[in-house]
Amino acid sequence: MQRETNGWSVMVLEDEEELRGKILLPGLEREGFEVEGVGSALALYRALSLRSYDVFVVDVGLPDESGFAVVQHLRRLGNAAIIMLTGRGGADDHVHGLEQGADAYLSKPVGVDVLAATIRSVMRRGASTVAMPAPDAAGWRLTAQGWRIATPAGDDVALSRAERLFLALLAEAGGRVVSREAVIGHLSQDEDDFDLHRLEMLIHRLRRKVLAGTGCELPLTTVRGIGYLLLL
Repeated sequence: MQRETNGWSVMVLEDEEELRGKILLPGLEREGFEVEGVGSALALYRALSLRSYDVFVVDVGLPDESGFAVVQHLRRLGNAAIIMLTGRGGADDHVHGLEQGADAYLSKPVGVDVLAATIRSVMRRGASTVAMPAPDAAGWRLTAQGWRIATPAGDDVALSRAERLFLALLAEAGGRVVSREAVIGHLSQDEDDFDLHRLEMLIHRLRRKVLAGTGCELPLTTVRGIGYLLLL
């Protein structure tokens, strides 16, 4: 069966040479991806001076720079998909990685089939983000293909991929409450293993970021026990 790749290019940043060169790179190539790999943040930045990539797989523990810092840098550069790998199992690291802009966070050891499926899932979610409804010019609005949210006065802030997915889903509902289950299903490929604390932190930081960046409170309401409502 032909696997979905759509010609996606993948850069693997992993300092364990055997894992990178003997497992991840050949495994992802067999899955149909165009894949390259490097062992340090510096090598990654050099590679980025020559070309761009659709997906980055980033290890947390690197010899020259934290994987979290690399993710921050990549997110400032653009909207490529980012998947973090780590040998750490703590929830705090998981949440921190997602807050820095990662789209998914996998614990090592990870099977190539799981990594490939995660890449496809993240890329499908990014490509299928719904078009934003045309709002009243005087109201809140999502701009730049949903990557920014603007206040009625025109002040705006940038959104991470997870924030964009979350607000796009609520915007599509057109003023109706969206269930928590629907939100979780939209944000995660594994609903049963989704940490609700991750969603709570996403919403908390999104509210705080919008207030700090615009001076206005995001018109987002939590309907206790049911879901969320966004009034654009």
